[in-house]
Amino acid sequence: MAAAVEENRARVMLVDDLPQRSARVEEKLIQDGFDVISRLPCATGLLFQIEQLKPDIILIDLQSPGRDILDSLSVINDHNPTPVVMFSEEEDPDFIKDAVDAGVTAYMMGGVDTDKVKPVIDVAMAQFRSYQSLRQKLDATRIQLESLSTIDKAKHLLMEQQKISENAAHKVLRKLSMDNNQSLPQAANSVIQILNKNP
Repeated sequence: MAAAVEENRARVMLVDDLPQRSARVEEKLIQDGFDVISRLPCATGLLFQIEQLKPDIILIDLQSPGRDILDSLSVINDHNPTPVVMFSEEEDPDFIKDAVDAGVTAYMMGGVDTDKVKPVIDVAMAQFRSYQSLRQKLDATRIQLESLSTIDKAKHLLMEQQKISENAAHKVLRKLSMDNNQSLPQAANSVIQILNKNP
């Protein structure tokens, strides 16, 4: 039973350039049931560390977070989305916008408050899961729309070139799909390629 609980502990990567503060935050996170897998004094090598350790969440508190860390976070967001909480004194609205665009889930003004770090992480992880779910739904919808568009284009080509009705064109696509063990969009794509070569 204890092992199962251990497995469910969220794995936190700390990026903090003040060692004493970092140690306090680590201690509090462990008390709150988190597993601190790494404490980095700067963002150098962040991409490599994330790839190696695969944290569940990244906690960043740097005195002067630069554009280079945003570039790293942007790459992470594109290839290996991970919830990120950034604590910063940076009040520039453009920097905050860029941080959020780069994949920062929660941007907190000021330094880490050890008493509030757990609720901040809990909210950030919940927001991240919600955002990823929405992102997957949007991707699925986009793929579905692209598939419908491909099917529609294939039907119109069949109708024009073979002088058949839309219903008949749909039946042709369905038969091709079954005969070739393809999905309907795959069959439609094959038809488009063939008919565009032989108008």
